[in-house]
Amino acid sequence: MNSAIDFPWDKSHNIGADEIVKTGPCVLHNVTINGTTTVGDMAIYDGVDNTGTLIATIALRSAVQVSIQPITLNYDCAMADGIFLEHTAWVGSITVTHK
Repeated sequence: MNSAIDFPWDKSHNIGADEIVKTGPCVLHNVTINGTTTVGDMAIYDGVDNTGTLIATIALRSAVQVSIQPITLNYDCAMADGIFLEHTAWVGSITVTHK
């Protein structure tokens, strides 16, 4: 079994709050931004808090960026310790798929 290509993917839905999406080794497949209502940042960490390895920072800085939704960002990235989302002034609907 190859967890990077076998389907279906597990999913977690998040609305603008810091969250542990998954603990332990896994694959971060993608992040879909569904309904962001404010500008701000969302950081994705390999870990269970914001002391893990920073994988990505998604920054929405203008009303134009906020209005371009939904959008899916593909990562297909091996995560050693888990997936943690940290929000800074970000309010919106986020779906993370992982395995």
